[in-house]
Amino acid sequence: MSVLDPYYVRQEEGVNQVAQAAEQIPQDKVMWKPSEKSLPWLPLIHHTSLHRDIVLNLLKGEPFDCPGCYMEPSNYAKSGAESALALRKTWEELKNFLQSQPDDYAKTVIEKSPWTGKPVTVEQIAWWMYEENVHHRGQAWVYARINGLTPPTIWGTEKI
Repeated sequence: MSVLDPYYVRQEEGVNQVAQAAEQIPQDKVMWKPSEKSLPWLPLIHHTSLHRDIVLNLLKGEPFDCPGCYMEPSNYAKSGAESALALRKTWEELKNFLQSQPDDYAKTVIEKSPWTGKPVTVEQIAWWMYEENVHHRGQAWVYARINGLTPPTIWGTEKI
């Protein structure tokens, strides 16, 4: 049993919820944002898949370009459906890689986090990605409500 088992369950739920939120963005609103300094609706959601790609490359010891990947237009999703596919694909790739490692892999120290430059464990990176996913899920829900959409349920008990 891995210390990441609870992470796999929680992150899977979160990724699926964010993918559902991406799928409901109207095509004419993908670049909508509530203010000039806000991230546009689709990039707000989609960049969590870019983070999973960065982390997977980091863990595999492969090159990655952060923050350049955010500026490269070929990395932008063109639609909510395209983003949903990328969200689910990057999650499956990361999960499969993590699950293929020894149980103690979560305690492996990555000497230089791409975000802080400080040492961090694989487990800390995983939970940071979960926190980021939940944070952007909340933002996506606000964007949906501002635009008159009912976002997907999170716990299944919300009143619509």
